[in-house]
Amino acid sequence: MVRCGYLILFFLVWDSFSFISAQAENDSETTDGLLCFNEVGISSGIRFRHTDGRHGEKYYLETPGSGLAWLDYDNDGDSDLYFVNSTDVSGRDSVLPSTNALYRNNGNGSFTDVTIDAGVNHEGYGFGCCVGDYDNDGFKDIYITNFGVNVLYHNNGNGTFTDVTKEAGVVDEQWSTGAAFADYDRDGDLDLFVANYVEYRLEDDPICYWVSSRFDNKSDAWKPRKKGAFYSPLLVRHRIYCLPKNFEGASDVFYRNNGDGTFTDVTHESGLGNLVGKGLGAVWSDYDNDGDADLFVANDTTPNMLYQNKNDGTFVNVALHAGVVAVGKNGIPLSGMGTSFGDYN
Repeated sequence: MVRCGYLILFFLVWDSFSFISAQAENDSETTDGLLCFNEVGISSGIRFRHTDGRHGEKYYLETPGSGLAWLDYDNDGDSDLYFVNSTDVSGRDSVLPSTNALYRNNGNGSFTDVTIDAGVNHEGYGFGCCVGDYDNDGFKDIYITNFGVNVLYHNNGNGTFTDVTKEAGVVDEQWSTGAAFADYDRDGDLDLFVANYVEYRLEDDPICYWVSSRFDNKSDAWKPRKKGAFYSPLLVRHRIYCLPKNFEGASDVFYRNNGDGTFTDVTHESGLGNLVGKGLGAVWSDYDNDGDADLFVANDTTPNMLYQNKNDGTFVNVALHAGVVAVGKNGIPLSGMGTSFGDYN
């Protein structure tokens, strides 16, 4: 007898994505299983293409990708897809502007692009998003992290969304990457944490070269150098992207939900502003099983943070004690890119 199961995988790779369905066949009389994958992106109706705006200038902003989220935005019982996009940062006019995209699940294995109709065709340099019903009206809302102003889309419950970022007080004009909703104070509404990456201004983007000798291939690598700097004719310069170490980390932001459609920045009084990292991912979970939401932040080349909820409106970083700082054998912090909680054992 053959038993079949199905799973769906998404791969976002630079400027495109793959939507793959897998059929697993398990023979009950053997221990071997067969897992088959099929590319069904185009046939399912999803034609999203990611844009990062690369034109050879090697802006550091171009190095990360963008995210997506599953959500049942229309409450019809199946999961829809929201894609975050980036854009051209060179100042050139694009014939086809890059926007985020929302695909409605038709319930038959296909999707329909409803981006324009839903009003979620945001144009910005996007990196991530999170989903949650922040106003408790029964419909999932979307928060988008950008380089620049972030966006909160309120779900109107009729298939459309409204940008309420300013009214809600969750603008955050830094380089934001990850974000996550959770009810940290257990007052019945969702609060919002936003992970920010590095202090960065496009106009101040450093120029980095790999500088090597013409004779012995010895290199002076990954150092930012200003335009017009003197170089010996005995050296060869290779333009490269700069590294995280060339930038200072940015402060994360934490918003408490006021219960009236607005938020208050409580970053510092909560203790979540005491440390500065280079955040790329954030996730909430009750890691110590005490009934309240704790927060883990994955940082790039700076120590990760595990914030234990003290159940009094404040948090304390216990990453070192819990063993999740993530450093290499040489004691240097590793590059945290994303994060997830799970009960692995």
